[in-house]
Amino acid sequence: MEQTITPPLEWIHTICDQFTEITGWTLRFMSAKPGEQKSQEAELSEVEKYCWYESIEDGNRCLGYLYLTLPEEADQDRLFVTTTKFAELIAGLISKIETLNTSLELKNKEVSTLMDVGLSSSKQSGLQDALQKLLEAALQLTGLRSAGFFLLNSESNQLSLRVQYNLTPFEIPFHQRILSESPPDLEAFSKEGIVISSQETPQLTHWLPEGCLTGVCVSVQSDSGPFGTLWAFDRRSRRLNDRDIHVLKSIGAQVGTILERAVLIKESQNQLRLKKELKVISESFPAELVRDPSQNREFQAAVHTISHHEVGGDLCEFITLSPHVTCFALGDASGDSIPAAVVMASVRGALRTLTEGPLEEAKDTRFVISRINNALYHTSLPHQFMSMLYGVIDTQNRTFTYTNAGHPAPFWAHKGKITSLTSHGMLLGVTDTNDYDYSVIPICTNDIIVGFSDGISEAMSSERKMFRSDGIMKVLENHTADTAEEVMQGIWSKLQKHLEGGNDGDDRTLMVIKFARDLE
Repeated sequence: MEQTITPPLEWIHTICDQFTEITGWTLRFMSAKPGEQKSQEAELSEVEKYCWYESIEDGNRCLGYLYLTLPEEADQDRLFVTTTKFAELIAGLISKIETLNTSLELKNKEVSTLMDVGLSSSKQSGLQDALQKLLEAALQLTGLRSAGFFLLNSESNQLSLRVQYNLTPFEIPFHQRILSESPPDLEAFSKEGIVISSQETPQLTHWLPEGCLTGVCVSVQSDSGPFGTLWAFDRRSRRLNDRDIHVLKSIGAQVGTILERAVLIKESQNQLRLKKELKVISESFPAELVRDPSQNREFQAAVHTISHHEVGGDLCEFITLSPHVTCFALGDASGDSIPAAVVMASVRGALRTLTEGPLEEAKDTRFVISRINNALYHTSLPHQFMSMLYGVIDTQNRTFTYTNAGHPAPFWAHKGKITSLTSHGMLLGVTDTNDYDYSVIPICTNDIIVGFSDGISEAMSSERKMFRSDGIMKVLENHTADTAEEVMQGIWSKLQKHLEGGNDGDDRTLMVIKFARDLE
């Protein structure tokens, strides 16, 4: 069935015809003509044939006039009072209906505009485009002519114009402004909004673009904090109502949502980038080199190292100095994650530089430790330091020389006896004048050296008990005949059992060296 759509105001003429048929008095409707309303009203009040008229309003403007003309039959004159009261009732009802229609159309327009804004904002690939769309919607819904958004830098407390609509940036005054020096913006954060009028607040009109007589400022905020202020301007002198402020606050809330989403996306991108970079960094410290059979060393070495974060501050590295001489470094940088990794990387670089020099200097453990200490002291912050054990294995002379700078003392299993090796000085990077000592121990076949970071000895169980060095010694006592790999696995298994349900919040490194070949 085809639907008939009644043209706007056509229904009023239909009502007039029905009124005329029922009462015998002619009721007509005259549409208001822009700019001619005074002349129309003068005609209705001065011409004798018009005996009554009433304006029809829609809440915002005059739509036209209902008017009565004298009936042709004189006996109808006696019904004049009744007829005019009836006509007044009809006029009032029509005005109420048109006011409701206008209000409904306005709300439909608001909903439609906000839906369009929501859909377009979610599809916008660019933040600038999404904000432009919101400013455009603010003007459509309020009837204002131009708008701008100022972004707040919370660190500098400065507002900067970032987006504008129907104005160039330089037409808006103070497009870089300090929040504390801008009364309208400050007031917008403490109230629903502030309206600036050339008539009512002339002292604030210098905040309006040239030629504008009205302006309004509302805050843009979210749960995470303030983002800035939203301004709208008009060249006309307008009295803004609560609805206009509410609309601008709603648009400001959407601006805040979009900015918050943009911040989250940016943070997510930064986290993804950081994760990739950390992966690259972590891959540049391959502790697994000690298991590489291509090294063809004259001893066995097994290492297990884990970081609590993507990267950590534990160092374990073996470097071949000559066919029968190998050095290694076992260290633990202060802190965790990236700060610790930076310290560890600095020490690792210094270690590589020093071991590439003359062989005698690389074999001098006291010299190497002192040089690394001096370098770290002058390149790191006061709270950054590192413990380190630097050892040199000489399989030809059957000696192990080492210097321990504040690192947990390693164990030496020698001829059925387990000994804790001596330490020689302070942590690296604490002072620049440390005089380190060194020790030399003899190497025999099947001797074992076990080194570890404090993440092993201080590993906390669910009962708040540390693993301690005793946990290492108990395993070592029963595995002296095993390979380096078997010893390492035995200690690590006992550690994992100790940690069940406990704290796992530190980097951990375990190193086992066994002189398994006949050194004769």
